[in-house]
Amino acid sequence: MSTVNDSKPVDVRVDSVFGEPVVLKPMMVQQGGYRASVPDPDRIEVIATGIFDTTRGAEGAGGTTIHRQATVDTTLSIRLEPVLQCDLKKGDRVFFPDRNETHEVTFIHPDYSGRWDVHMVKVLEP
Repeated sequence: MSTVNDSKPVDVRVDSVFGEPVVLKPMMVQQGGYRASVPDPDRIEVIATGIFDTTRGAEGAGGTTIHRQATVDTTLSIRLEPVLQCDLKKGDRVFFPDRNETHEVTFIHPDYSGRWDVHMVKVLEP
C-alpha cells in the first residue's frame, strides 16, 4: 500500500483547514547567481495549497551562560503532486499570495506523513 495514495483524503482535509494558496515558480539561475534568477520557460508554474510553518531554532545551554539559537526554519508542507508537476528544486521560488511574500527554496525532503517539506528563505526585494 502506498502511503502517498492512502494519505490523500487526510491531505485534502489538512489542507482545507490549515492550508493556504501558493504558487510554485520554477527559476533559472543566471551568471550573476541566485539573485539574478529569472523564470524558467521550460517548467510550468503550479498553483497549489500548502501549509506555511515557521519554527524557532532549539534552545541550549553552553558554559555558564544560556545561549539561544537565533535561527528560524521556514517550511512549506505540501503534497507530492505539485512538486512533481513543476520539478521544484533548490533556487526555485514559492509565492504566498495571501501574505504577498516570496520565498526561495533551499532544500526539499519527504516528511514522515507522506507529504513533502520545502525549506525556504524569504526573498527581500531591493
